[in-house]
This record gives sequence, structure tokens and C-alpha cells, in this order.
Amino acid sequence: MSDEYDVNVGTEALKAIEGIVDDAFERMQESSTIIGAQGDNVTTAFSSSGTAVAQGTYADLASVGRALAEELEGLRSDLNLTGEQGHNTDEQVQQVQTSAAGGGAGGGQAGDIQLGMRA
Repeated sequence: MSDEYDVNVGTEALKAIEGIVDDAFERMQESSTIIGAQGDNVTTAFSSSGTAVAQGTYADLASVGRALAEELEGLRSDLNLTGEQGHNTDEQVQQVQTSAAGGGAGGGQAGDIQLGMRA
């Protein structure tokens, strides 16, 4: 299977996706902080043999929440990079089209810029 995909996402759709990821990132950060605090409260509230297990469970949940938040941050970064690359590619295509039509300053040919696009 090829690692290349043809994806056409408009600017508005990309911004909507970025908004969803941003919201998920913020919620996960907040949730992991709350869960961590709840784990600390377990120690204060209970003094039985299950306290260590409960505190460990909360600590594990908080760690997983922080890890997910970090992954969401990476996804947000990747989406931003994808959007920037898409805009750059659009600009290059416009420049090539203008040059090919004889209206560009450089008189380059369409083959001068490799766009990485498949037919």
C-alpha cells in the first residue's frame, strides 16, 4: 500500500478540523489535571488497603490523559503544516499557470517547478 494520499481539503474545512483538535487538546489537558488532583484526594479521603490502588489508578489515568494531549498537540502541528503546504502548492500552481500563459515575469515553463502532484 502506498503512503501517498490525494486529499483535497478546503481552507474552511481545515480550520474546522483544527478547531476540533484544539478543543480536544484543551479538554484532555484539563481532564488529566483534574484526574491527577482526584488521585491526590484519594489519599486524604481514604486510609485503607485500597488507597494505593486507587491513587495508582488515578495517576495512570492522568498520565494517559497527558500523553493523549501531547499526541493531539502533534496532530495540531501536523494539520498546520499540511495547511501551509497546501497553500504553498496552490501559490506555485498559480505561478506556473501564469508563466505558462505568458503572463509571468521569468517566462518559466510548467516543468520548472516540481509540484509533487499525481495525475
